[in-house]
Amino acid sequence: MLEAASGAANTYLAKRRDLNLFLGYFRQRMNSDAPDDWTKPVTVAFLRFLETAENRKASTVNRTLASLRHCAAWIHERRPFLAGNPCRGVRELFLDEPAWKGLSDLQVMQLRSAAEQLVCLKKRKNQRGLRDRAIFLSLLHTGLRVSELLAVQKDQYTGRHLVEVRRKGKIRTAKVFLPGEARDVLDAYLIDCRGDRSGPLFLSKAGEPMARQHVDRLLRQLARQASCKLSKDEQIALSAHVLRHTMLRRITEKHGVQFAMEATGHISSKYIWRYVKPSDEEREKAMEELF
Repeated sequence: MLEAASGAANTYLAKRRDLNLFLGYFRQRMNSDAPDDWTKPVTVAFLRFLETAENRKASTVNRTLASLRHCAAWIHERRPFLAGNPCRGVRELFLDEPAWKGLSDLQVMQLRSAAEQLVCLKKRKNQRGLRDRAIFLSLLHTGLRVSELLAVQKDQYTGRHLVEVRRKGKIRTAKVFLPGEARDVLDAYLIDCRGDRSGPLFLSKAGEPMARQHVDRLLRQLARQASCKLSKDEQIALSAHVLRHTMLRRITEKHGVQFAMEATGHISSKYIWRYVKPSDEEREKAMEELF
């Protein structure tokens, strides 16, 4: 079964977790390992179990169903199930309309200002203010996922673009443009801190490849700096995903959905709307000014 779960490392791990969860459920409920005992009612019951007993979100249940479909199709092609493909005709759950998770213009300004301040505040040898600002601006201006940015090697930066960037799944983007603000800080980081040796573009304090938790931590620190003089209700919640939402929304407003789809690395418009949908405040303002 696990051989059916192919793709990028994180995707593989997610599918592996999905399939292991199903196998545990299948063995416990069916007291069997026989493929022919996997039928459509078993699939439906498992998904209901995830939704009700496990309180999994609809998006998680649907992702698990996608993993099961992939696996079932792989098995069925090689050795047909007695009662037919056990995932055929099983419907996905309806998803709630996703909430807007991006930043306002004011919040972007506050974060950019805080990033400049932290460069001046992080003066100790083991601190990396320039690197952290370069990561923040690279995420803000490109909409890359953390895993995509951290996988970029030094020789993939040409001084204007990140080239041959591996995206989620099997997609590669030939060129990802870096605007001047991000390039200037990245160039300063390379000259003053990182040096010209080969390896990942962004390195840890120890000179090793950075992990996702390093980026999560620096973004939380940046948000605290930007929020230090704000009220409790105005505190900024920052993550790479929030930066991705913000960038894709901006590019959609200025250049349309097609530009946003290309920037995400998606080949389908199925998921793009969760990134570019208007906020509640913007919809209400539009309705107020409609007539």
